[in-house]
Amino acid sequence: MKREGCVGYCDTTGGWFRPRNFEIEIDTHLDKETYTKTLLHEMFHMKQFIDGSLKTKWSKMYYKNEPVESYDYFDQPHEIAAREAEETLYKEYMLDIKK
Repeated sequence: MKREGCVGYCDTTGGWFRPRNFEIEIDTHLDKETYTKTLLHEMFHMKQFIDGSLKTKWSKMYYKNEPVESYDYFDQPHEIAAREAEETLYKEYMLDIKK
């Protein structure tokens, strides 16, 4: 992950068709807030795989049936959605643990 410059990763295991097994990897050297946000971000990708909005076909990634390879990484629509969800979910998490 360090060579790729990422702090987290989500992938399916055991096949791409209707995936139900996943592997999430997260850099263990992150501070607590960044680690939590990264986990939420990757879990949102897992949700995208489960609901079928994010798919891999023939080694290419598709979001809502649109190939994402033509976008820069930060402009890929599934990443934008995951970053937005990460912030919302983190705020909800922080409110919940303060109760």
